[in-house]
Amino acid sequence: MTVLAKAAHFPSSPTADSAFEALLKDIVSGTYAPGARLPAERDLAQMLGTSRPTLREALRRLSEWGLVEARRGSGIVVRDTLDWSFDVLPAYLRYANPRPGMPNAITIVSDLLSFRHAMLISIIRLIADRLTDEGIRTGRELVRQAWEARDDGPRFSVLDLAVIRAIASAASFLPAVWMLNQLADVYTDIASSFAGTVKPPDDYLESHERFFDALARRDADGAVAELSAYLERHDRRLLTALGVVSGGDSVR
Repeated sequence: MTVLAKAAHFPSSPTADSAFEALLKDIVSGTYAPGARLPAERDLAQMLGTSRPTLREALRRLSEWGLVEARRGSGIVVRDTLDWSFDVLPAYLRYANPRPGMPNAITIVSDLLSFRHAMLISIIRLIADRLTDEGIRTGRELVRQAWEARDDGPRFSVLDLAVIRAIASAASFLPAVWMLNQLADVYTDIASSFAGTVKPPDDYLESHERFFDALARRDADGAVAELSAYLERHDRRLLTALGVVSGGDSVR
């Protein structure tokens, strides 16, 4: 549905969130393709049934996500897909109608899981020799909390991501903490989309206990092996549930 078609469905005083989501959908779905110029501000506000100050707030947020930019003499222009920020990813999964050469939602999910795997393993290798005992205890507790929340997909995902954030924080590895802070909302949004699709492997608690036992021994290779094996099982389960791979196929 385009912006024009949606206008009649908006309440008389839509919020900036509504205007933002409407434009986000139209950009990600290709209604406004990269390089396209958005309608003039007055016309766009009328189409959305919103005020111009509210529209400007929505456009500011789109600009922060790298989706649009103001160009002298051209107005507001949609930026190339390669310029978009990571924040767009959940919307891409919801709305994208990929052009030739662009990945579909399933490919994006598979790539995201591979990226997460590589990132978490890299973090563990970098912090294993500086992790404190207190950090290990905090991580173990968060694992137990995550396991208790395994039937609540979004909450489980928040706590599961918090495990790595907590031990990175305990190791004073701030670049990883800041990166995980930035990814948290996106990760949770995506997890909500797949809530109920697949639960964590039955050995989640056991495998993470082995992971932390290895960290406690300062055995970085053993910890990496345990975490990597768990992530492979988890990712396979999710991709199998989505129909991407069969039980005997490789994930990639």
